[in-house]
Amino acid sequence: MTKALFLRVLTVVGALLVGVMVLLPAQADAAPRKLNCGSNDNSSWCSYMTENLENSRSYGYRDSISNSRNYPITGKCEASTSKTFTWSVGSKLGTEIKAGIFGGVKAEINASVSRSTTTGYVTSAEFKVPKHDIVYCDRGTVNETIKGFTKLSYCGGGCHTTKKSWSFKAPTRARWWIY
Repeated sequence: MTKALFLRVLTVVGALLVGVMVLLPAQADAAPRKLNCGSNDNSSWCSYMTENLENSRSYGYRDSISNSRNYPITGKCEASTSKTFTWSVGSKLGTEIKAGIFGGVKAEINASVSRSTTTGYVTSAEFKVPKHDIVYCDRGTVNETIKGFTKLSYCGGGCHTTKKSWSFKAPTRARWWIY
């Protein structure tokens, strides 16, 4: 087969593939995920999520587990976080009021009263590490944009259904990435 004949056959095959692609029906998107539904006397509605797009990542921990053994092992990555909240009542309040707020705190009249509390959690991810392999585990935050629509059906002077598309940025959430 000559080079010119090969190129001509390749062109015909390419044209046939493009023609087939045009004639095929478009692939349907994934089914929307139902989020919430409700109703009252004259109407009902349901909201659906169609997309959850990851916009950005921010890593707090980047770790890995290496397995040099001749058999798989179980790996575990763990992260902890804590936050301390402090609040105070200034010296303009009377001692009795300060004591009432903080449950019997003894304080001098001119002193400020302050309290703090610490809250936190530990999170972990457990996974198999194949023999002679490395598994990476990263912990961080992700920002997402949620897209969807709400269908509203109502009756009052006739029945109607409307569909309203929406999108919003979800609150930042913590996430593990295991790979």
